[in-house]
Amino acid sequence: MRKLFIIALVLVIVLVPSFFIAEKFFPAEIYIAKSLLTDISENSFPYSKNESNKANCDLTLLAENGSVLNDSLLLINENHPLPENYSPELIDLGGVYINSCAEESYHNLADDIKDLYGNSIYIMSAFRSREEQTEILESGNEYAASVDSSEHLSGLAIDVYVKYYAGMGFLDSEEGQFVNSFCQDYGFIIRYPYYGEEITGIPFEPWHLRYVGLPHSKIIAENNLTLEEYIELYIPEEIYYYEDYFISRQKPGNIFIPEDFSEIVISPDNTGYYFITGKQ
Repeated sequence: MRKLFIIALVLVIVLVPSFFIAEKFFPAEIYIAKSLLTDISENSFPYSKNESNKANCDLTLLAENGSVLNDSLLLINENHPLPENYSPELIDLGGVYINSCAEESYHNLADDIKDLYGNSIYIMSAFRSREEQTEILESGNEYAASVDSSEHLSGLAIDVYVKYYAGMGFLDSEEGQFVNSFCQDYGFIIRYPYYGEEITGIPFEPWHLRYVGLPHSKIIAENNLTLEEYIELYIPEEIYYYEDYFISRQKPGNIFIPEDFSEIVISPDNTGYYFITGKQ
């Protein structure tokens, strides 16, 4: 017993200082990322169940009755480029354009950062036209997506920074740490997370936010998913529940929703389906 106690004491003496040394000297992103890591629990994933009380409507009827149609859950990558005739609904933020569905969430995030830290967050790049993306490609940027495969074409991608802190240096700022830890509470995700390069093909970009809306952003962050993985979680035509939301991925045509839900948001996912999200 005494021997076990001595071994345990030695381990504490050796390992605890090592942890604090690591906290001090390893790159900031390793430790910011820790706040995103959560144990997968029954509450962190949406669950499905048989639903007998369903209403069937088409998209036009749903829109006429107050449902919101937007682009929030478009999957945009080299395997799922946007149609050539795609044109997003944009809002002007002082000369920088973002997708209109992200406007309120971005203002909420920027306002909270201003209140917490007294500094403004700025947009380096958001919507880019096809011509602008072509210029970036021709400049030799090895990570730039092809024209119709760039999220920036949708206005849903927002590259942010704060004064003196941009790119990977964004994580060295308190504001950048806040964004990387809590952007999901505002409907955003880190689109190219540190754990997702094998799937996205893009290295970690802590400055690149992507609007997907609630509750999707929370589910993605809580479970360390990429957007690619998240879309594929949903079996088409099933209805899923998460907190007080329902989520369903359905073929266009007759959309079915559970009764007693409102605040319906409908978005194509660019894979041939629509995501329908509602709140009770």
